[in-house]
Amino acid sequence: MVKVYWFGVFILLLLITGYSGVRIRGELVGDPPSVYNNMPGGLTIFTSSEALERRVDIIYSLDDIYRYDPGKHALLIVGPDTRVDASPRLRQWIEDGGLLIVMDETMNTEELLRGFDIYLGDTSAIQEIATGVCSVGNANIKVVFNVYTVVYSTSNYTVLCRVNDKTTGLSRSIGRGMVIAIGDSSLVINEVLSKGGAWYGNRLFIDIVSNGRDLVVYEGGRTYAYSSTSVITQYIRGLILLASDAFESILYIRNPLLKLLAVLTIILTILTAVLLKLGLSISHSRIPRR
Repeated sequence: MVKVYWFGVFILLLLITGYSGVRIRGELVGDPPSVYNNMPGGLTIFTSSEALERRVDIIYSLDDIYRYDPGKHALLIVGPDTRVDASPRLRQWIEDGGLLIVMDETMNTEELLRGFDIYLGDTSAIQEIATGVCSVGNANIKVVFNVYTVVYSTSNYTVLCRVNDKTTGLSRSIGRGMVIAIGDSSLVINEVLSKGGAWYGNRLFIDIVSNGRDLVVYEGGRTYAYSSTSVITQYIRGLILLASDAFESILYIRNPLLKLLAVLTIILTILTAVLLKLGLSISHSRIPRR
């Protein structure tokens, strides 16, 4: 009796929540290079492996970077889904010794990079997989690029990466700090790091240029799918209608055993549907964005 009571309370709360129509955030849209995306385009392999060796934090506003010691941290901005604007507080952080690493082939970081006199290629991203060479100090590292663009500056800069005769990575000193721009957001995505072999230099390059600093990853430029809690009432209504039609059909079954099996099947189906929609997180396959 007690279980029935609490089940009724649970259904009532679901209905109240459903009729409230509150806007709720859903999953990431597409397959972005995000620390929360475990699909081919995500960064979960990179960030989890880096977290074993150094601290990895996440921020959603560039102004929050002031909380991190500029001499000990590197800020990573990787392929944001929306435009990232310049931040005076971020610039001050870099001038005080901070390291900013931007990996992107889209125009979403254009405004941010322009503030440091760094520009992405004027033409569309180059749709190919190519092996380039990234040089840091005396080390020449083979790095695989996958859909990339050239980067350039009209001020003094140091070339870091080339694919044939194209500059795909550079660095600029800003005050006591530095800005590094790489024209490819997929350098350390899951699909790349899971292959190993020829892709080994990709993570090694990022590890070397970050020079042992703790990492701060900017996640503020992501796009999420939103829905409303009213979807809950839609599911409940659908289940009630389905159950009503099913039980009505069962009345015409004369065999007691078949009738029992039909009832159990309906109950199991309803419970499974409720768990899938409201209780369990399911990993959906997605088409890689590149």
